[in-house]
Amino acid sequence: MMLITLLLILALDRVLMLPAAWQLDTWLAKLPAAARAPSLPWPLLLVGLVLATIAVDCALYLLPWVLSWPLTVLLLWAALNSTQLRQQYRQMLNAFSRGDLQAADLYSQGIEQPLTSATYSGRERTLMALLWANYRHYCAVLFFYVLAGTGAVLAYGLLRYWHNQEQPEARRLIKLVDWLPVRFTALGFAFVGHYSRAMPRWLEGLLKHPNDNEDYLGQVALAAEEVDCSEPCSDKPVLNMVALAKRNLLFFLCVVAALILLGFLV
Repeated sequence: MMLITLLLILALDRVLMLPAAWQLDTWLAKLPAAARAPSLPWPLLLVGLVLATIAVDCALYLLPWVLSWPLTVLLLWAALNSTQLRQQYRQMLNAFSRGDLQAADLYSQGIEQPLTSATYSGRERTLMALLWANYRHYCAVLFFYVLAGTGAVLAYGLLRYWHNQEQPEARRLIKLVDWLPVRFTALGFAFVGHYSRAMPRWLEGLLKHPNDNEDYLGQVALAAEEVDCSEPCSDKPVLNMVALAKRNLLFFLCVVAALILLGFLV
């Protein structure tokens, strides 16, 4: 059932754009101020998120299947929170196709905003921002659903929201939370891209500090997919990186399917 749920969510996200009113961030923006901008230290935030995860998973478990499964699909779809990102991506590609570099840069700035690393610049920064957005909105969501259920996905979505609201303690915590799924995502890049170039990069940075998550993912991705950013108006580097990210999602689904067949997942 887990694989069917993941396939359905990705299919829905591919075919339809969830209205802004149904996005997780829209729901979270209606929370009380103390929940939208908590002033607790990150260990207490972590405890609160773990308790929320357990509460949501228990509530869904107690509901009849005919209610819990559709609700799970809706919550996971909302947690992707990808409508604005997809719109910015399409607008950027349209600007590239028109040769309008100024408009392309304007749209790319919106995609780059959540990126905190200053390592990359120019078109490479746009590519890294796309990969990081794909990780935050897709790979991490699928990873935490497989690992700990719908509650963990909603907890991660809340932590992502706090991060985007520039809450200092949440920004510290999300780097720790991202450490493991970033390594799995980067490993996928190595398998679906140029393995002989990417795997040494993956091993080299495997034990890096959580503060280097963005740079680490970018280094492995650039090794896995060779791109030429010398032509500023070309959309080819962007399309190549997005293709790498899509192949990685398919690889993740194949791994989940294999684990189900082996009896490790249900």
